[in-house]
Amino acid sequence: MAYGLLHLKQDMRKAMTLPPGQVFRRFAGRAVRYARRLRQRHATRGISERELLAALEPPARNLTDFLKSRAEAEPLVPMSRECAGMARLLKERAAGGLDPILAAARAARLGIFDLLGSGAVDLGRFPDWQRDFKSGKRWDEKSYSLEIEPTPDRGHDIKVPWELSRLQHLPTLGIASAITADGLYREAAVAQLNSFLGGNLPYEGVNWNCTMDVAIRAAQILSSEGYLRGAGRPAFWAELFKALLLHARFIRDNLEDGPVRGNHYLADLAGLYLCALGLPEFAESSAWKEFARRALGSEMERQVRPDGFDFEASTSYHAFATEMLLFPALLGEVKGDPFPDPYLRRLEKMVEAVATLLREDGSLPQIGDNDDGRFLIFSQYYRSRRDWRPLLALAGFLFRQEKWLALSGDAWPEGVWVLGAPFVRWIDSVRAPLSRRPFSSRAFPDAGIYQLGFGSIQMVVDAGGVGQGDNGGHAHNDTLAFELHAFGREILPDRGTGIYTPSLATRNRFRSTRSHNTIEVDGEEINPFPDEPFRLIPVDRPGVRRWRVGEHYAFLEVEHRGYQRLVSPVVHRRRLLLDGRNGSFAVEDRFEGPGTHRFLASFHLPPGWEALPEPSGWIARQNPGEAGLRFRWTRPPAGFRLSVEEDQHSPSYGVMVPAKSVRIAWEGKAPQRIRYRLIPFLGENP
Repeated sequence: MAYGLLHLKQDMRKAMTLPPGQVFRRFAGRAVRYARRLRQRHATRGISERELLAALEPPARNLTDFLKSRAEAEPLVPMSRECAGMARLLKERAAGGLDPILAAARAARLGIFDLLGSGAVDLGRFPDWQRDFKSGKRWDEKSYSLEIEPTPDRGHDIKVPWELSRLQHLPTLGIASAITADGLYREAAVAQLNSFLGGNLPYEGVNWNCTMDVAIRAAQILSSEGYLRGAGRPAFWAELFKALLLHARFIRDNLEDGPVRGNHYLADLAGLYLCALGLPEFAESSAWKEFARRALGSEMERQVRPDGFDFEASTSYHAFATEMLLFPALLGEVKGDPFPDPYLRRLEKMVEAVATLLREDGSLPQIGDNDDGRFLIFSQYYRSRRDWRPLLALAGFLFRQEKWLALSGDAWPEGVWVLGAPFVRWIDSVRAPLSRRPFSSRAFPDAGIYQLGFGSIQMVVDAGGVGQGDNGGHAHNDTLAFELHAFGREILPDRGTGIYTPSLATRNRFRSTRSHNTIEVDGEEINPFPDEPFRLIPVDRPGVRRWRVGEHYAFLEVEHRGYQRLVSPVVHRRRLLLDGRNGSFAVEDRFEGPGTHRFLASFHLPPGWEALPEPSGWIARQNPGEAGLRFRWTRPPAGFRLSVEEDQHSPSYGVMVPAKSVRIAWEGKAPQRIRYRLIPFLGENP
């Protein structure tokens, strides 16, 4: 699709909401991308055997020699050559952990996939790679890929074919072959790869539209190669290495390095670096490695704050970025190309942030977007995409952190399948019994994320900006909102993400102020929504006024100025005090400024929970004898109205289920304050 008048009008509308410096950068970026599309229109869709051999260093005499040499060479993941031995070891140490791997492999072998909230869907042994199988929308496989543009608000989701075409199930099929000694799993993987390569030529179709997905696919195929050796004919392997060379060239020529560089650019660089590590025979690989390694270091400094938190204002994207920055360092270490100390020190802080916030089920508190994105998956394809315990097993080995190994729980075998014998020797050297540590209070001041924790109780508060250099592409209107988790389950959760582009109304609903545990004033959003799905206009200017932590308490006072644009401007201040001795929270909300306003406080319950009014507040729980929450007023607003409304909750991307929300509405003059206590309990009422 060529750039036309409609695009110009859209860009002009966007420019009206941007600071002057950003306007120039965005239009310059648009010009660069347009020139790139023109330049790549006639780029090669394939290469010959002769061109493949000429790209080697030194050039090979013939294809047979190259394939023989490659089959004997060390793959990107060296352990994959020892997978039969690792399978025998895990049958002794973690036999129960093999069953879900095999179940996932059986499904993938048959072409049954569960992606982005689809539920288990039979796509056949050779899926239609160009189709959003959730909506039925299909993209033309011959269209020039760089001119395919997402078409928001039309019910279909371009992420669905992208997600399927990341091919993240391939290692699971190879591992299943090692566990069962059944080569049919490997043959199924090879057949699916062959199907994909034959129907998705470079620069053609939807699966060459987004460089991030090309990079993840290239890294995942290379990570699978060692597990799949022994299957397929020589002709298949020749085509595979041609395709991998073209993947790496595509990444290098189409980096997502525009004015808003975020997780997409990290994926490009990480994928390119792993292509360099995994394809050392090619003369170009040294240049790929040098560029990607240098750029990864630069982006570590630019995208990761000094406190170790990613800059995208999303906990899920923080963990995703951690994966993308971890795998190059981990596999670089294995391959004798260690990363510099400053990179590793900040990466260690990133992992520690995940470990600090991690819940018993491996999930993180939901701040900002979550699209179920993962960079590389090996044996844990069956696991929820919100479960980050495999990441902690691998990071634990890289940094020799036993506490992270403890947090990895039953996901520790991922370390065996990626790292092999060295990982086994390390876990055997851990003498102290491994146990999960209780929640503690911890601040990430550069990100504006604060955890008030004690024992099994965790409250996480978002007091940060919209992220991405004020672009807010993956941020929500959750300023000063909290998530409450206790006794191993959600108590007051964030409502989640829903979906991205299929419905802008749904997108905005889930990122709205009303979908978070905070307060809406005069029906306005904290940060206005522009007419696009991946941006917020930052006006909230959040700040932390006080943070104190003691042996049994944590106190946080925060504010934002998103409502200062009202006719009668107000500042929202929130104070939260955790009393660890009785596991309760005292909360005060203040509104400083003039005028009379309408206020709406929202408290979101997990699916299946009910709430009932009480004389002093309200109580919520799912079943008697289980976890619950009591809300008690200590200073209610005059004339408030309490209601329990039907709502929707999104536990993961594309999944939306019914849930209840408690709303408290009132009108009053500012300055004003309200106070209440939140008391999570387990068993009988407190």
